[in-house]
Amino acid sequence: MDIPGSARLVTAMLASFVVSATVLGGAGYSASRILVAPQRDVFRAAAFDMELAHGWWCEQDDTEFVCSPPGKPPRAAIAIIAMKERNEQDNLLAYEDHLKQRQRIGDEGTGKLSDIRFVKRNVIGSHQWVEALHSGSELANFDTYYLATNTSELGILVTLSVHKDYADEYVAELKQMIETLKIYQK
Repeated sequence: MDIPGSARLVTAMLASFVVSATVLGGAGYSASRILVAPQRDVFRAAAFDMELAHGWWCEQDDTEFVCSPPGKPPRAAIAIIAMKERNEQDNLLAYEDHLKQRQRIGDEGTGKLSDIRFVKRNVIGSHQWVEALHSGSELANFDTYYLATNTSELGILVTLSVHKDYADEYVAELKQMIETLKIYQK
C-alpha cells in the first residue's frame, strides 16, 4: 500500500471539494444578490403598517406620521399619514367631494389654486380608498397624491408629495409603499 499516494489522493479530493464548494457558494450568493430583492423595512404604528422603500424612514410628529426619503433636506418627496377618530364627516363620499375641489396655497386673495389631475376610488388591501392627484395643492411645483379611507373607528388620510423634477424617481417608490399599507381595523 502506497501511503504517500493515498495522502495525495485525499489531499487532491479535499482541495477539489473546497474549490468546488467555494465556487458554487460564491455563484449562489451572487445569484441571490441579483435575483432576490432585499427585504424592506416595515414601519408599524398602532393601527397600520407598511413596507418602506429603501432608505426611507418614518417618525411621529404630534398626531401624524412623517416619512422621508434618504438624503439631506430640503427633500424632494415626503409622505404624511394622519389618523383621527372617525366622525360623521369621515366617509368616502365626503373625502371624494373635498378632493374634487381645487385647493389654494398661499393667501386667500392671491394664492394659486391647484390643478386636479384625477379623483377616483381604488381598493388597496381590503379597504376602498379615495385617491386623487393634485398639482400645486400643498407646495408650488409639487404633485400631491391623496389617499383617504375610514374604518369603523378611524378616518385615515395619506398625503404623498413629490417635486415635479423628481417624480420619476419617487412616484414608483411611494406607490409601492402604499400598496403594502395594511390597516388593522375593519
